[in-house]
Amino acid sequence: MNTDPLNLAKHFRDMSDDELLYRCSSGSLTEVAQSIAIEELTSRGLKLHDPIITASETARYEGDFETVARFLNPTDAHITSAYLEAAGVPAFVADANLVQLNSLLAIALGGVRVLVPASRVAEAKDVIQAFNRGDFALPDDWGSEPH
Repeated sequence: MNTDPLNLAKHFRDMSDDELLYRCSSGSLTEVAQSIAIEELTSRGLKLHDPIITASETARYEGDFETVARFLNPTDAHITSAYLEAAGVPAFVADANLVQLNSLLAIALGGVRVLVPASRVAEAKDVIQAFNRGDFALPDDWGSEPH
């Protein structure tokens, strides 16, 4: 999308009231786009119900990323990353593509790594332990309907 102020103004003018209100309160707009969107809101006589969140407020620094788990199988690393994310811990998988390209690299690289921000390492380890204990397991008859 072109970020020229005139194009942004036209873009926001073309939005419905609900969409404009959502975009203004989402925290995804740059400062320039936010100010143009607020001008459009004001010209329509609309007011935000929630406080405005800027994009810089949504990205809080939580420290450098640290490894919390290693796997020889990329699938296991992706599953671990997914349940960490589901538990609210930001996580991502590193080196999976290299290992998938050549599985013999897994040992040389030390496996596929699951990384989380340094400030969330303890929380991530607790979630991993809970998963390994089976705390998140569903009962065998989950989802089956009585006959």
